[in-house]
Amino acid sequence: MSHKFTTLLVTGLMAISLTGCGNQTPVPYTPPAQNQPAPAPTPAATTTQTTVYAIKLNDNGASANSVQVGCGDSAIPVVITALAPYDPTNQVASINAALMALENTTATQFNGQGLENPITKSVVTVQSVDQVGTNYVVHMNGQFSFSGTCDVPRQRAQYEETIKKAMLTGNTFAMDYNGGGQTAWDDAFSSK
Repeated sequence: MSHKFTTLLVTGLMAISLTGCGNQTPVPYTPPAQNQPAPAPTPAATTTQTTVYAIKLNDNGASANSVQVGCGDSAIPVVITALAPYDPTNQVASINAALMALENTTATQFNGQGLENPITKSVVTVQSVDQVGTNYVVHMNGQFSFSGTCDVPRQRAQYEETIKKAMLTGNTFAMDYNGGGQTAWDDAFSSK
């Protein structure tokens, strides 16, 4: 083969291959998979157990883990499912979830355990929980309704004991009722 023929052959092949390249659609560059951010996980609808307080009439603080309340009754801890998912290491979320669970219990929910649930007579809800150091302020709004004087200490104990149980030992709390602070909370119970 002559050198001239070889040069023409190589040049022709290059021209054919370059012409073929011009008709292709470019493929976009995709970086390797390890450089891609992982998709955000879909949050699971988790629930957790929380402790709220119900009332055992005429128990006078005799039941295990109970707190004696007025009229010779006891506030008894009851474990129920929290309605809102929360991180139990977050005290604000823990208090909020426990109170929401307490507020959403029915009048007869604890009857099978021989317990009363007097807070269902009232329409009081937690608005927010604020943290200042190791102190928490629980903001509640609504209206209390009592079926006699014995309901007063029962309902107060249900709320306050539920909050204490949701907090870490050594922490403290204050109540803010209808924007009137701790004084308004105390007045809601003392004037009955």
